[in-house]
Amino acid sequence: MPTPPIPNQQLEILEKCESYEDSDEGYQFAGTLVLYRLNGLLYHGRLKCRYSSPSDINAEDIMNVKQIPTSAYNPNFSIEFTLAPETLLNGSYIKKPRLLSYDRVSEGPQPNSIAEDFLKEARVCEVLMQHPHPNIATYLGCQVSDGRITGLCLEKYPRTLMKEVNPGAHSKRKLRNTREVSEDYSRVLMDVESGLHHLHALGLVHNDLNPSNIMVADDRAVIIDFGSCRKIGESLEDVGRTYEWYDEKIQQSLPENDLTALEEIRIWLGLSSRDFQFDV
Repeated sequence: MPTPPIPNQQLEILEKCESYEDSDEGYQFAGTLVLYRLNGLLYHGRLKCRYSSPSDINAEDIMNVKQIPTSAYNPNFSIEFTLAPETLLNGSYIKKPRLLSYDRVSEGPQPNSIAEDFLKEARVCEVLMQHPHPNIATYLGCQVSDGRITGLCLEKYPRTLMKEVNPGAHSKRKLRNTREVSEDYSRVLMDVESGLHHLHALGLVHNDLNPSNIMVADDRAVIIDFGSCRKIGESLEDVGRTYEWYDEKIQQSLPENDLTALEEIRIWLGLSSRDFQFDV
């Protein structure tokens, strides 16, 4: 589909991120992925260059444009799910489907896998709502529009462990080598471990535990983001996980995945003198 010939001010940029490709010289910049809205419709495209501000993006520079149908990211709502009251939507965190990978997904064997994965996450959240735990994010129900799930409504927490410990966004190894251990995060790790044991007792594995998926409140730590959560024993093929925070050789949902990730966080925080377990 060609890029629509439109003036730039009509183009609403929703998200953008740089993409990289693996090569003999390591990961190399491959372009900027962009998600934008035009006349109420969503589009995905690619740009050759880096852009510091969405306002710098010109419509005529966007290549490989694909319109994203609603069915590809908003699954149908049914009575098995909880509808979040309108009063809870304000002030809560509403997780939306991630669409920056749509170009790759749309060309694969399951073009609606974003919607299907979002539905899986909604089902996990429903289980967690029935079995709450203080160290697991509180789910409040689905945001729904025109009979489709548009978002998952959760309690909002102040900050991630990543932001608190690493505000300078240093690499994993650099932070470990330069950070002065001035605060004891043992209580945070105890909270996370308690949440993981609860999750595992329900027959579930998070599979993407990392400092960005741990929220730190004043009195406790809370595990968030269940997009990669699967039942124990399920395949992890095509399940998104965070680079450097998991064992790439493991392709099965196992409790050990969460426990080794927790140990990696312990090492990252400087609470263990061991070497990192995963590639960095």
